[in-house]
Amino acid sequence: MSETRRAGSSAATALVVANMIGTGVFVSLHFQLFTYSAATPILMLWIVGGLAALCGALSYAEVAKAMPRSGGEYRFLSELFHPALGFMAGLLSAVVGFAAPTALVALALGIYLNRSIPAIPVEAAAVAVILLGAFSHAMSVRTSGRVQLVATTLKLALIAIFLIASLFLPGHGDVRWASQSEDWKAMFQPAFAASLFWVFYAYTGWNAAVYGLEEWDQPKRDVKRALVGGTVIVIAIYVALNAAFLRAASMESLKETEAIADVAAGALFGPGVAHWTSALLAAGLFSSVSALLWAGPRVLGSMGRDMPALGWFAAQDRPPIRSLVLQAGLAVFFVFYGKILALFSKPAAGAVADPSQSKGDLEKLMKYTTVGLTLCSALTVAGLFILWRRGKVGALSLLPATLFLIMSAFVIYQSLAMDVGWQSPGWQPGLRVWLTAPTFSGLVTALVCALLWFPLNRKSR
Repeated sequence: MSETRRAGSSAATALVVANMIGTGVFVSLHFQLFTYSAATPILMLWIVGGLAALCGALSYAEVAKAMPRSGGEYRFLSELFHPALGFMAGLLSAVVGFAAPTALVALALGIYLNRSIPAIPVEAAAVAVILLGAFSHAMSVRTSGRVQLVATTLKLALIAIFLIASLFLPGHGDVRWASQSEDWKAMFQPAFAASLFWVFYAYTGWNAAVYGLEEWDQPKRDVKRALVGGTVIVIAIYVALNAAFLRAASMESLKETEAIADVAAGALFGPGVAHWTSALLAAGLFSSVSALLWAGPRVLGSMGRDMPALGWFAAQDRPPIRSLVLQAGLAVFFVFYGKILALFSKPAAGAVADPSQSKGDLEKLMKYTTVGLTLCSALTVAGLFILWRRGKVGALSLLPATLFLIMSAFVIYQSLAMDVGWQSPGWQPGLRVWLTAPTFSGLVTALVCALLWFPLNRKSR
């Protein structure tokens, strides 16, 4: 068996799970508690968001089966629609979709490690884990798969320990568990869609296995198992984990900081044990850094093989070393220059604040990151209709695709409406309102990436 086919469905599933379980699930509840005081709407957010991710995973599995080549959305959109859209998806994935989240997860890891060992600076720990992950993936595909499997297993073991402890140890949660009629009505309010945006961010990564499609043992089988199986596993984990957070700590304490896992662990185990829990959580987050460093370079490698202007990334080595070095370098850049990204976080003049959210840099960056990736995923899923017309997929696969497209469009629309405040009485449009809205900035970034293809393509020719 060749070196490019030494990772199987277990490693592919581990990659999907590790990509999904990152910073999102450990911060989203903090924002949701500003809107909801009952467990029912909060847990329904994670169930509805999980079903949307599952619909996307089922659709991607069909697209990957019809087009079994590495590159993810870059490859799919280039062949289904236009190379400009593929280039847009590839560039967004490489920079916004992988490098920035790698820095975010690495910084979260550094924060948890710093809480356990204050002598270790947050930024130094973040850079060290990025370099460690890049080095492990640069060795070989087999080593990369093993590292990913071990790191993901450690993370899942830590989550399992926390979930079991939350069942037997006395918690301090004060959330209302009994369902009331208004809890179910809340699901049809705009605030529910706005809160879903955080859930969408937390579920981002369910498509990770398609980026290195040609490197799996049996691509068509392994990718479907990884996408669907990994997503189902994460849905169960997310619902259980948020229920455990709500049971472990009070609502007020969870509102005080975005590091809700640390708060919940402290309330459940006590300050002494929580000291060590932070170190274990930091170790568990390494799998997310590792997964992001695995998937991202495959996109740039695929783009470089197609476009001479990016030919430097077109080396045929496995793993793609040059792309890996670039993503690691960009991630380190974002670690030290996070304030540059915070330019997207300036309050929009005239925009009405969403009372359900605490407006911080993390929130704005999550919105900016998520909207472009959701757009690319939606376009890929829409390509399933083209494959159906070509007779390459069955009509039954269009049902989950339709559900995913409706939910994605609804969430993006509501997020944009909240950012610019056009649903508020007396709203007056202004250029600064739009430019400082992170959702709009994400959409503009996607458009710029698509337009950039034309001069680069002309240069290549």
